[in-house]
Amino acid sequence: MALLPLMLLTACAGVLTSEQPARQNYLLRPYEATAAPGDGAARPALLLQLDVVPGLDTDRILALDADARLNHYANARWPDHLPEVLASVLRRSLESSGRFGSVEVAATGAPDAWTLELELREFYGIHGADGMTSAVRAGLAGHLACGGETHALSVAESAPVTEERLATVVAAHQAALDGVTRQLLERIQALCAAVENSRT
Repeated sequence: MALLPLMLLTACAGVLTSEQPARQNYLLRPYEATAAPGDGAARPALLLQLDVVPGLDTDRILALDADARLNHYANARWPDHLPEVLASVLRRSLESSGRFGSVEVAATGAPDAWTLELELREFYGIHGADGMTSAVRAGLAGHLACGGETHALSVAESAPVTEERLATVVAAHQAALDGVTRQLLERIQALCAAVENSRT
């Protein structure tokens, strides 16, 4: 009986400790574009909508293997599910570009607001047959409405992964996201140039 408290304490200690590595949350940062010059009052409001293809609506950091299976990196997560994370990052990236009077994640807004509807189609590491990550792919497609016209757009970027470390894989996700955001801003400028010029 004298040994019973010691046995119970030992059993509880085994439950409260774990040999598993701690879960790690990784943050994605907005793209730092050069702010566009011009009169801020003449800049349009932008409404952003973001969906993701099935399989990507998760907070796990994903990888696509050679057999088209989605896997995840152990104990590595985004701070929230991917649609919420990327909607926030893209909104702040577009806002900081200086091209818009305001950027909101919303379905409706001012009658003359531009609308950017996007679907995230790729955002994962690429695993080879050896299980190693060779690159990270990011891809967005959708429609942009400005000046009474609607335009289809699609942007994609691949960033290499030089070593199989979580920090390196996450850095490649950031680089791929920066690439598609830069392309997105360029496409908006090209497709809506006439509308922008008429405002100035």
